[in-house]
Amino acid sequence: MARSDRHIAARKKGKKRTIQALFLIFLLIICFVFLYFFNIFPFHSDILAHERLNILAVGTDSTETQGRADTILILSVDPKTKDTVLFSIPRDIRVMIPGRGMDKINHAFAYGGIDLLEKSVEDFVGISINYYGVVDFEGFRYIIDALDGVDIYVEKNMYYIDRAGSLKINLCSGQQKLDGEKALEYVRFRADAMGDLGRIQRQQKLINAVIEKLLNFESITKIPIIIDSLTDYIKTNIKSNELISLAKLMKDVDRTKIWVETIKGEPQYINGVSYLIVDDQEIKKYVQNIIENKYRGMNIEVLNGNRIPGIAHRVASRMEDLGFNVVNIDNADNFDYQKTVLILYSKDERLEEYIKQFLDDIEIIRKLQPNNGVDMTIIVGKNMVY
Repeated sequence: MARSDRHIAARKKGKKRTIQALFLIFLLIICFVFLYFFNIFPFHSDILAHERLNILAVGTDSTETQGRADTILILSVDPKTKDTVLFSIPRDIRVMIPGRGMDKINHAFAYGGIDLLEKSVEDFVGISINYYGVVDFEGFRYIIDALDGVDIYVEKNMYYIDRAGSLKINLCSGQQKLDGEKALEYVRFRADAMGDLGRIQRQQKLINAVIEKLLNFESITKIPIIIDSLTDYIKTNIKSNELISLAKLMKDVDRTKIWVETIKGEPQYINGVSYLIVDDQEIKKYVQNIIENKYRGMNIEVLNGNRIPGIAHRVASRMEDLGFNVVNIDNADNFDYQKTVLILYSKDERLEEYIKQFLDDIEIIRKLQPNNGVDMTIIVGKNMVY
């Protein structure tokens, strides 16, 4: 295949990933509404017995073993606390595939189907997978059309043609009802200054619109038919009663607090093939830290108090790896801090103990008044060298 052909194919696959991920979310939404409105409860299910429930979600052009996995996600949920993390694994990550050697992680699906991919993912991230779902992205159109479309305010005129990729987007601005095909155009458009950020915002709008439509009585009456047809689009080892239990669990999850994390790697060519290279042991620590950090998303600032160039940025990077949201990196009021200072604007003593696991020999100061939306300040002293 010529380089241009490979580029076109890669772009087409990339556009499908968004659709596959959205369909996975829609599936959970549909199950939740079905449970909530029809008050169906399973007699018995082991799905909630796990200390941490990990579900592997795979998006592909086919639910069979042919082809490669375009989207690889892990939904990790604590059934008791409802703490939820969604990990995205880039398909080009280079990992050890059992029986095949080092290769791109998405190739595991082509080599051995969901079983080999599941084993490869477990070895890579260091957590056990309890269930899986393999999704055919074409189901996205089916869901939207089955709901007679969704109401969306299209924020701008959207026009884009990719003749090589057989993609045409033509949407006018304003409030309108989108059918399955037009909804696809809406979430695939990124030919503006916002790029992927704008597309992500539109995905969120569409998900909210689907939720509103599902809560409509007319839509509710169609849900049993939709559920019955989902077997055409998804292959899973989750049994029907377990699926209902999962829907019941997801009903109680605060969607605004779901932590979404993408595993990152460094681009590198090996024997002419492009990969994302990672440190396997560091990835395992990284995933575990994200899961265990119940304070992820907390706003923090890091200040340089010892004059070492770049020290604040290095500490900030470490805190981001733990799941904290670094909103400010700057110099402290002076560079004479002998010991690193941690200023907490919270009464939560567990937060103090958690931070001490990663920052040694620190001075703790508590201030009950919030600091302009910052939950925690780290002033890096001379005793800390990264």
